[in-house]
Amino acid sequence: MSLFSFYCFTFAALFIISSVVLRLTRPLLLLFFTGLFFRTEAQPDTLLADTALLKKVEIERLKYKQQPGLALAASKIFFSDKRYSISGFGEFNFVPYQEGVNRDVGDLELYYSGLYRFATFFGYRFSDKFIWNSEFQIELLHDRDQEVHYEIVIEAFVDYIAADYLKARLGFYPLTIGYVNNNDEPVQFYSVNRAEVERIITPSTWIEFGMMFYGNISPSFSYALGFSQGLNSATYLGPTWIRQGREIRIDVPERISVNPQLNYTGIKNLTLSASGYFGDSGQGNSVLTDAGEERVDATIALGTAYAKYDYKNWRFISVGTYGSLSDTDKIFQLTEREQGIGQVLGSEVYGYLFELGHDILPYLRRGSNPKHDEHPLYNRAEMKFSLFGRYERLNTHNRIDDALRFEDVAVSDLDIWTFGVNFNTRENIVLKANYQYRVNRYSGDPNPFKNIVEAGIGFIF
Repeated sequence: MSLFSFYCFTFAALFIISSVVLRLTRPLLLLFFTGLFFRTEAQPDTLLADTALLKKVEIERLKYKQQPGLALAASKIFFSDKRYSISGFGEFNFVPYQEGVNRDVGDLELYYSGLYRFATFFGYRFSDKFIWNSEFQIELLHDRDQEVHYEIVIEAFVDYIAADYLKARLGFYPLTIGYVNNNDEPVQFYSVNRAEVERIITPSTWIEFGMMFYGNISPSFSYALGFSQGLNSATYLGPTWIRQGREIRIDVPERISVNPQLNYTGIKNLTLSASGYFGDSGQGNSVLTDAGEERVDATIALGTAYAKYDYKNWRFISVGTYGSLSDTDKIFQLTEREQGIGQVLGSEVYGYLFELGHDILPYLRRGSNPKHDEHPLYNRAEMKFSLFGRYERLNTHNRIDDALRFEDVAVSDLDIWTFGVNFNTRENIVLKANYQYRVNRYSGDPNPFKNIVEAGIGFIF
């Protein structure tokens, strides 16, 4: 890590930590100053002042609501009474190091031992119609040799609220596709790491530069329609399909990608969503073939759908995704030229998962009445102790171009069972642990990823 990068990370970490401390301790500070100024005899005026200030403390508690296309902390500015807002999230994850895992696949999350992810959001309301939002996120991965790999993610966009049925978003924003890409903060998903179906097939933390229109068609239906700059096929890696093609850049796109979404919420506690992504990822590149110089289109057609249902202390989520990619033979030549190693990508991929979770804490404290309090680290009324299980099936190479069948192929053809526990000490803090049983059906995998126990902690503010 360069000195400049180190300073950037240190500044960001200090800013985030100070924001968290201020966010979590503000109620206590207000109560402290309440006692400092109003601790004389209990006069009626004093009692009224105490009550008013305590109500203010309650009002100022962070209200966790979601703006379409954004996770909880990222949505804060849209529901804040103030002109500006500061929020964010953090994750600290530990995974026992895997011996002999093939690093050539380029997927750091297959062999890291520690992950630290910090993100802070700054939002500003110019008016009731124009709202600015931005994110600075840094992700650090440590391997067994204590080498540090880092990635910086930036979001910056403005929303225009014309009407309930017509809103617009312009800038670098997360695409409305799949489930976890818009619910990516650690308190919003059970497992320590995000599900592989939505990390690989539908690449999570998928941000592009573009414009999106969204709104409510009726009380039961909402929509989103985005137009963005597209991915870059020159950086693809075979085992992670199109994931490594994500880039934060501003340029004149060769082609425009389209990202539609339709949601149904007409039944209480049920959300049904279907979304897609269609566009070229060649970015104007060409390769030399037997027919001469040919353009690389690398057209992506990706469709996803999910169902989420909450019933009392139960939560069920199911996600399915299917994708196709053209010109995989040309992508092999392009990546061989750009990376030094030709990447064999699947021309057809798929994945799906089923997940069920249940909060058992109400059974453990049956008959008791947990009181509400404002401790920075726990809140008995918001505590949850959830057990969950998830099954995933995905294949990054369900179909391979005939011209590439004789090349070396690194395939993620996985069955994954995950069982774990989440302990929410309050709504915005979670402790996680899970066991993951993984099987790669691809017989040519020389160093399969072994079964693991993962642990982590996450928070939002």
